Amino acid sequence: MTTKTLLIIPMLISILALGACSQNQNDKGAIGSNTGSGTSKTIGKGKGGGSGTSSGTIGRGGASGVSSRDGRGGSRGGSAGGGRNGGNGGNSASNSGDITLAGLNDPNNLLSQRVIYFDYDKASIRPEYMILINTHAQLLAKYPNLKMRLEGHADERGSREYNVALSESRAQSVRSIMGIEGVSGQIKTIGYGEELPVVTGHDKKSWQKNRRVEIKYDGH
Repeated sequence: MTTKTLLIIPMLISILALGACSQNQNDKGAIGSNTGSGTSKTIGKGKGGGSGTSSGTIGRGGASGVSSRDGRGGSRGGSAGGGRNGGNGGNSASNSGDITLAGLNDPNNLLSQRVIYFDYDKASIRPEYMILINTHAQLLAKYPNLKMRLEGHADERGSREYNVALSESRAQSVRSIMGIEGVSGQIKTIGYGEELPVVTGHDKKSWQKNRRVEIKYDGH
């Protein structure tokens, strides 16, 4: 073997070694591209009807994720609006004094307020009356033998038949909110239409006073 041949052989070995390393690196790169960055996103609903999102990136180093929930998600549950305390939320008992039968005749007790007013041609409850309604419902819940009558009224505008139906709908609206406390069986409703006005005037102020539901208790 000549000297020239001896010099060529080590060079060939080096070239082959470098090629193998390069191929090995390419193989690793291929694995990285197949299992590298991918994003997974899931959207779910919490108990309160809200939504939360979670996202993560999966790569050779394992998985990492970040989760988030908005204010309406499962960690907070549902709102207001449809819970036991109605649209205004809060504990009505804390704002009304003692929830007892004596409170019905105590001017300082929320239970002494027994009239709910309505907008023109509407049977929907105004938000400011939610605590009042729920406080009366809690009184019924405390005394299962107590009976209530919800008397609906309308102003003089519109036909007699229409006003009777509207006043009944107003009474039913109040009853449906109280029913959240499970006391609807203790409540009767009646619609008087325009027949029993508390004010006999024919102006807006008088009409507003006549669009109402009165809360009455048997024997109280």
